[in-house]
Amino acid sequence: MLDNGCPLATESNILKELIKPPSIMNRVVNTVTGGTNVSGHLPTGSLSNIPWRRTGVKYTSNEIYFDVIEEIDCIIDKNGSAVFVEIQGTVECLSRLTGMPDLTMCFVNPRLLDDVSFHPCIRLKRWDSEKVLSFVPPDGNFCLLSYHITNS
Repeated sequence: MLDNGCPLATESNILKELIKPPSIMNRVVNTVTGGTNVSGHLPTGSLSNIPWRRTGVKYTSNEIYFDVIEEIDCIIDKNGSAVFVEIQGTVECLSRLTGMPDLTMCFVNPRLLDDVSFHPCIRLKRWDSEKVLSFVPPDGNFCLLSYHITNS
């Protein structure tokens, strides 16, 4: 969402609370009442220090899942040796954690990651100094990071 050309809300959880998904029932109600799918109030957490996390989230079972998805492009010569190897990967998450969890994640060899793009929940200062991912995750599905690795 943009406000005068500047990004106002980029987190999908906040956007889902601001604009309700369309349905047949919403269309009928909006046609009769003249309403819209846009919410009349700001979502919880939109003005906090952690806008990607709603307040008061509770689950009976606390769990978080990480999916590492990699695409490998490789050129192999006639002797079977790798001439060029390139890996593009993402770490997709599904978070169902109660409250405001503070998580850390470490890689075995983080120096291999060339071109890393982080979700806004990542604390960049800690990554730059210690190469450790420290974050308060959003609720639900999100992409934690995407990266690029080459052999050159």
